[in-house]
Amino acid sequence: MKKIIFVISIIILSLASQAQKVWTLDECVDYAMEHNVQILQTILSQDNAEYQYKKSKNAWLPTVSADASQNFGFGQSPSSNGVYVSDNSASTSFGISVGMPLFNGLNLYNQTKSSALAMEASKKDLEAAKFDLKLLIMSYYMQVVYNKEIKAVAEKQLALTQEQHSKTQQLYELGKVAESNLYESAAQVSTARSTLVQAENNLMLSILDIVQALELESVEGFDVVSPDTFSGQEAPTIPSQDMTYEHAVQNQPKMQAANLRLEQTHFDVKAIKSSWYPSLSLYAGYSNGYYKYFTDGYPNASFSDQMSTNGRTSVGLRLSIPIFNAMQTKYNVEISKLSIQNQELAITNAQKDLKKEIQQAYYNAVAAKQKYIAADETYQSADVAYRYSNESYEAGKATLLELNESKNRLFKSESEMLQAKYEYIYRIKVLNYYNQ
Repeated sequence: MKKIIFVISIIILSLASQAQKVWTLDECVDYAMEHNVQILQTILSQDNAEYQYKKSKNAWLPTVSADASQNFGFGQSPSSNGVYVSDNSASTSFGISVGMPLFNGLNLYNQTKSSALAMEASKKDLEAAKFDLKLLIMSYYMQVVYNKEIKAVAEKQLALTQEQHSKTQQLYELGKVAESNLYESAAQVSTARSTLVQAENNLMLSILDIVQALELESVEGFDVVSPDTFSGQEAPTIPSQDMTYEHAVQNQPKMQAANLRLEQTHFDVKAIKSSWYPSLSLYAGYSNGYYKYFTDGYPNASFSDQMSTNGRTSVGLRLSIPIFNAMQTKYNVEISKLSIQNQELAITNAQKDLKKEIQQAYYNAVAAKQKYIAADETYQSADVAYRYSNESYEAGKATLLELNESKNRLFKSESEMLQAKYEYIYRIKVLNYYNQ
């Protein structure tokens, strides 16, 4: 009985720990990488490119084929020596052949190089998709963290308002404040409670966003770890804009994929040009057959004898020289050159987009830093002002209206400070991702 209770307790504790799992940012990103549908589709595209590369690489190997046939002839029938005989017959033949390209204008070489570059580009596409997913998950994550902080502020605000209402009631009972102050403080409690409900709803919606992005089935028990906090003096350094761009243009997967595809188009052109060159291939084969005639008295050699005498082996070279193909190769080359120009323009456009992204991320980070510093100073001042207002109210030197205004300024300034802080953290993380 004790063992059963012990096992049940372990199971309950295990389920409880799973239900209350607190996720870090890295855990969220890692989980998304394994379950996101777009990432899985990109992996399939990468696998396809890898198979295409293996296919083109193995095109260098010789081809081997075997064949067999059974024929019935009526009237004139062929014999093993090639002479037609006036007789009905049956023949069984089989053979095996081997072919291997020796030279085809370097077509196979260029196709193999092209498919190898396409495979490498697909790998960079996967890295780029993961990069974009990281930024998306991080934005959802930071929103949850921010809403958690706002909820905590709303809870603190409600507790302060309830405490204030209790003090107002005591002062009213002592005859030091009017009855209207008691109703006003009660209304403030209701407002603070409504603010808390709204904060809880915003938190739940932000949790729903990240849970859906992670492909989780339920929001129940989901929570995240808040990143390390900092003060204005300890705020993280903003990476250099120019250094970030120079690093990103060389190391960002999107840029690397675009450069690989440009190189790939050059090999595609070379592969098409190979149609202008002669091709040389080696072939070899072996064939044999058994012949049987149905006329009485016609001598039919035995199967083993015919197998010994009818065998034929051949080895040879086949040269193919292109002369004229209705200008198809010429225009295919011109069309493929347009692909090179188009890819060069795509790279230029990607570089411009990347620079715009980094400029925007940099100045967003600069603005977020200044906003955070200013909001933190405002919050610190509002906190001091509220403490003085509370002391003055308790001493009868300030009205309830003045105290509520001070408290509302404190709540607003703290909310703005938290928003600025987590926006600053997010902007710094975005720039750091570009520097990876």
